[in-house]
Amino acid sequence: MQDLSKELTLVTVTYNSAAVLAAHIDSLRDGARSPMPRWLIVDNASTDQTDEMLKKYGGEVELLKNAANVGFGGACNIGIAASKTRYVMVLNPDTQLSESALQKLLSELKSNDAAIAGPALEPVDDHEVEAVDWLVGAVLLFDTEKMNAIGYFDERFFLYEEDKDICKCANDAGLKVIQCRNVSIPHVGGGSTVRTKKVNEFIHFHKGRSFALYALKHGLPDDVLNNYVRDNTRRKWIALLTFGRSRYLRARAKLKGVNSLDN
Repeated sequence: MQDLSKELTLVTVTYNSAAVLAAHIDSLRDGARSPMPRWLIVDNASTDQTDEMLKKYGGEVELLKNAANVGFGGACNIGIAASKTRYVMVLNPDTQLSESALQKLLSELKSNDAAIAGPALEPVDDHEVEAVDWLVGAVLLFDTEKMNAIGYFDERFFLYEEDKDICKCANDAGLKVIQCRNVSIPHVGGGSTVRTKKVNEFIHFHKGRSFALYALKHGLPDDVLNNYVRDNTRRKWIALLTFGRSRYLRARAKLKGVNSLDN
């Protein structure tokens, strides 16, 4: 069995995630039979009870508190830079961990000579391990000896598409990205931050901005971005005419995100 405490560092990125963070930590802590990996909580200037809640864990986790919200990828980069092990796993705080899942995912990364590995984020019948174009960023395991040459997250992606981008960069460099559906690390989804109206508009702004940034960075055909703008423009006006205010605000925020790249 691999010694996770010596081989692996966990990096969980948080932003006002106190409501789910304890369950995330406890999911591994309460079932672990061996010494746990070093665990870094990189917090993007949360204003909830995150700092206070983490005190009960003492030295079991380390809090790296950012003075401002630097985005998901930026916070991941801070955690990766602070790690000292070859293998680093970045995590959303609404994922549920187990020692066996960490052992299995690390084993698959090594045996497949991969640079990035990700698990199934919900129960699946297919237990295949295969090379893929991209993985969802809720759980990403990196081999830093392979990844250091190409770098990590492009911090221009404040939120969304950073996972697709880093996987494409790895694949383009001839590195292997694998999905291990024989490993399950459940992801609640949408539980990382309380969704207020302001937060929802912020989220959809960055969905639009990051979609456009990815398309431009990787030279996707013009039709990809043009169709995205056209579809959201249509959704905006249909929603307005049918009094679907929330749908209108989502589409409008995405279009603002796209247009922000011109500024």
